[in-house]
Amino acid sequence: MIQDTLNRAADRKLRGPSLNVVAQNHIKDYIIEHNLKPGDPLPPEGKFSQELGVSRGPVREAVKSLESLGIIEVRHGEGLFVREWNFDPVLATLQFGMRVSPETLVELYQIRKWLEIAVIGDAVNRISDDELIQLDIVMLQWELAMKAGEEYIQYDEEFHRIILGTLQNQTLMKLFTSFWLAFNNQKRAELYSHDHRSVIDAHRNVVQAIKDRDPDQARQALQQQFLGFQERIRKIVDQEQQQQPGEGKE
Repeated sequence: MIQDTLNRAADRKLRGPSLNVVAQNHIKDYIIEHNLKPGDPLPPEGKFSQELGVSRGPVREAVKSLESLGIIEVRHGEGLFVREWNFDPVLATLQFGMRVSPETLVELYQIRKWLEIAVIGDAVNRISDDELIQLDIVMLQWELAMKAGEEYIQYDEEFHRIILGTLQNQTLMKLFTSFWLAFNNQKRAELYSHDHRSVIDAHRNVVQAIKDRDPDQARQALQQQFLGFQERIRKIVDQEQQQQPGEGKE
């Protein structure tokens, strides 16, 4: 693959943005061909420059691009390293998209809802007694925090993390983390300023359905729990859109 990249670069005499893309592909091909894993070092920029027959400028730009995509990591004073695969670039795009178009927040929450409801049945069948105890502990901590007037958002996150963690799918967990960070960087206070008791009760209903090993009831309880939050998101987004000045107005 690396030789193919070199041939394409030579044949087309690529410049500017096109050369940046060729350099990116060259580095990615190197990672794949050498079976490099997260944390493994990469050759210095100079080696890639020599292989491509270009100055270090295009390679340096390619490195910056791959770093922004979460593919490689630049450790100053140490060099280039393969980065663990992650959703960070997607998260950055989502956060920007929600600032530009508030409707994105509604749609993103729908995706999260559909995803968790789709997998809750498998989680019910796989969850262990120890994980059920963890859910009970989280609910108790949540209850105490609410009564003390303390922030409790972290318990909401941990609740869903325990359930999804039973599926032992690292990509799913990374995606969940990205969803969670995106939600809680957007109108965090407004989203959680509501009837705290109803929220806790909704989550307890989910726990009870899981303890009963009833996938259908768990799906219904989770659907109901999501419904209240989705309505609050919809209300916040609608208010924001109404407050935006109309086109053509001064």
